[in-house]
Amino acid sequence: MTDEVRNPIKKRGGRPRLPDDVHRTIRREVWLSPVELADLKAKAAVQGLRVGEYMRLVITEAKLPTPPVPPINLQAWQELARLAANANQCQWAINGGKAHAWDRDLIPQLIEAIRAVRLALLGVEADDD
Repeated sequence: MTDEVRNPIKKRGGRPRLPDDVHRTIRREVWLSPVELADLKAKAAVQGLRVGEYMRLVITEAKLPTPPVPPINLQAWQELARLAANANQCQWAINGGKAHAWDRDLIPQLIEAIRAVRLALLGVEADDD
């Protein structure tokens, strides 16, 4: 056996306690109709939040997080990347004098349209620069 002296005060595990101004100790109840509850749950689900988190953000007028991008939109975004790359190659060939079948001003418009659609798929508005 060893002659180690053990600390008589055992440390408590877990994360540290929040400051009093941040620690949530007050609870309020709200009465909702079934339609209101379904609407609240749907809005929270769109944001990817639990109902309580969504309610707290709305009540405090905090900025809501951007909703998650649907997988189908991500797939379309990836497929449009190939189209944008091909359009860039066409523009490069036109600028280099290797291709003459396309109007020189048409490809940049096509590339900008592809960019706008790709941003819309992610829920981002294109800049109007």
